Amino acid sequence: MNKKKRFATLVVILFSAGVLAASALIVPSLMNSVVFAKNSSSIQGSNRLALSESTIPVLKVEAPAPVSTIQQDLYQQMTAAQIQQIYDFIDKAEDPHISGREQTESEINRRQVLDDKYVYDGLRPKQQLPLKAGQADMYLDLETNTYTYPERSMTDEELLQLIDWYYRVNYFVSKRNPTVPQLQPQKISQVEAEALASDSVRKLFDADVSKLKTSGMLIELGLNKRPTWTVHFAPYKNLTLLGSGEVFWEYDVLINATTGAVEDTTAINLALKRTPIDDDAAGTIQKDASWINKAVQVITDKQGETRTIVKAYLTDTEFNNKRGMVDVKLLLEDGSSYIAEFRYPGQTLRCLIYEASDKAN
Repeated sequence: MNKKKRFATLVVILFSAGVLAASALIVPSLMNSVVFAKNSSSIQGSNRLALSESTIPVLKVEAPAPVSTIQQDLYQQMTAAQIQQIYDFIDKAEDPHISGREQTESEINRRQVLDDKYVYDGLRPKQQLPLKAGQADMYLDLETNTYTYPERSMTDEELLQLIDWYYRVNYFVSKRNPTVPQLQPQKISQVEAEALASDSVRKLFDADVSKLKTSGMLIELGLNKRPTWTVHFAPYKNLTLLGSGEVFWEYDVLINATTGAVEDTTAINLALKRTPIDDDAAGTIQKDASWINKAVQVITDKQGETRTIVKAYLTDTEFNNKRGMVDVKLLLEDGSSYIAEFRYPGQTLRCLIYEASDKAN
């Protein structure tokens, strides 16, 4: 599957109601992102450090696994009327509007730290988010579907009210759609998938993910609804790290749940800046064999591929030049292929994508 098509398909799947409902309490960070997406200003301006490839830091981890407090009896304190208000909000056709200013970068960073404290430390607002005008400086007007933020900087209490509201909404989304979609039978268990994912990250990026939080989810990928394991590795309390300006790595891995083939392993570092490739640089890259040599080295020395490479070439150059990436496609003797994607200009590996041919299955 084409890399861009694969990503677009995965986004649609991950953000479908069924999968979100099933993962609402298992993967709160995913659900939190979706609810924040209903209010795009809340995720704009996220902190990005001007970090170059030459200064990539050592992976940051937190060994002790914190225990979430999200399962407490928080939601049982709500009245039937309050629950109905949330369902009315969920059922609105349009995303909420914003009245006044958007959140600042400082507020976004503080919100991320408070989010982890809400989940893991039991920190709660003194009051719930006001849901009509005239009750406070910051509120959500359910009648007009509009968030209003104060012109001043928001207090921690106000940010906690927003966080609390989002988690309540996530909870009732999961209550409305409690059934996990029936997927095609798979031969690879979640434990096996996570082990394969860990091994792939170790081989390709020399990273030990044993102290990272592991999140696995079985989805249906592609037009043929092929069962696929998605495995994500990230430091515990990664929102605290992000909001504090810390630099860390996360990893995403896709695994064919039928064959066990690792189809995509990606390293993510939100602090890394990208350098778009201009026309002159693109021309130089086309003549520079080191990019292809690097890709060959990745799949032979790191991936351990023994099949003969029959062709190697740069692909999707116009699209990738804007992203500051260089993709090398390598075709194997049986029709299978890899795409090795490198960051420009340092040639550090960002992801390796594998597509098996019918002969290889």
